[in-house]
Amino acid sequence: MEIYNGPHLFIKHEETNSRLICTWKSSPLNDLTYRKELIEHLHIAQNIKPSQVMWLLESLTFKVGDVTKKWIDENISKPIFKAGFIAKNQDSFDQVAFVVGQDVLAYIEVMGIFNENSTSGFNVKYFATEKEARNWLNEKFNTKDTKDTKGQNQNLAITFKGIDDNGEVVFELREQATNFDSTISLFKTILEQNLFVKNNAKKYYSLTKREKEILKFIVKGYSNKQIAEKIHISFHTVRTHRNRVWKKLDITQSTECLSYQYFFV
Repeated sequence: MEIYNGPHLFIKHEETNSRLICTWKSSPLNDLTYRKELIEHLHIAQNIKPSQVMWLLESLTFKVGDVTKKWIDENISKPIFKAGFIAKNQDSFDQVAFVVGQDVLAYIEVMGIFNENSTSGFNVKYFATEKEARNWLNEKFNTKDTKDTKGQNQNLAITFKGIDDNGEVVFELREQATNFDSTISLFKTILEQNLFVKNNAKKYYSLTKREKEILKFIVKGYSNKQIAEKIHISFHTVRTHRNRVWKKLDITQSTECLSYQYFFV
């Protein structure tokens, strides 16, 4: 059910699992607008007191400064926490999922708001896709289990340290020794995906809406005939779109399409 549809923020309430879905449709132009939208979220959360919240941040490119981060902690996070946000009788307040996409810098930016210095009381999770976030929230809702789940480690800490003299991003990663190898592997994958997206974004966004739709099916392994049946167009039309996709992405075979899955959920 739609609750709020503001200039940049859209909020709906899924009553069956007492979940708020907060989607940034676009980025605010300044701190004032950003804060106004968050205040609307605060009022809604205080009124509904949801069990879970999912933030979809993939369209949010607004740079949150240190002053605003502190303001969020004091004026948004703390009041929600004190108002009894998250279902009562939970052992921990960790059912907040952030979907930040594949960009590792977005991970670092969002984590900077809810880092170890935050006094709000929230313990949040970060995901690359909405599907991953929903799976985690659904598992939490169904089991009421506050233990860590598949692929997510509450003890992982990433701190942005700055940019060195060579223009490279420097960050510090802290993790339990027993999980370190898997964390490094995951982080390496995110970096590789992030690099591919940055290097190929212009090509991908040159595709039409229909060509992007065709590409999704190609990545899933559908044949031209199967795609035609799925979206109710002719085999020859699919082949024409496929050839255009090949040309625009500068590829020659289907396997080269697989990495483009990083552009969509």
